[in-house]
Amino acid sequence: MRISTAQYYGTQASDYQRNFNKAVATASEASSLQRINTASDDPVGAGRLLQLGQQAALLDQYNGNINSAKNALTVQETTLDSITTALQSAKEISLAANNGTLTDKDRQAYASQLAQIQQQVLGLMNSKDADGNYLFAGSKTDTAPYSQNTDGTYTYNGDQTTINLGIGDGLTVGTNTTGWDAFQ
Repeated sequence: MRISTAQYYGTQASDYQRNFNKAVATASEASSLQRINTASDDPVGAGRLLQLGQQAALLDQYNGNINSAKNALTVQETTLDSITTALQSAKEISLAANNGTLTDKDRQAYASQLAQIQQQVLGLMNSKDADGNYLFAGSKTDTAPYSQNTDGTYTYNGDQTTINLGIGDGLTVGTNTTGWDAFQ
């Protein structure tokens, strides 16, 4: 088999061009610090990169959900602590009022303090978060969970639904305490 001079030079030119393209691609990889710049560089590797990108986005979402749940539960805990403090004050006032030497004026003063605490507790039970959602209304976050009736009793207007957020693959956590669970 004979190889002509033109054929020889053509083969050499294509080899030089191929090697030059490889050198340019390697230089591009080195300058960008990325081995895969397009899907044609490595189809399997590009697919894996897409999967890893999706997993990273999912982990970022889980992290955001964890922070949201932590913040929501911290606000609820603080509010419940305030309610506990108010009820402790009411207990102390009630014990102080349980004295046979008190006058009617003294009892009225104690009753006035208890009425203020009662309104304070109602306000705390109807607390909102930073987004304007009621803390203890279940999934009815735009409805005040408690209202006072004309006879002095209270009605729960929320529902018993816990709002869950995903914090991991197959893991969820409740981000709210319903008023029904907390106060009923």
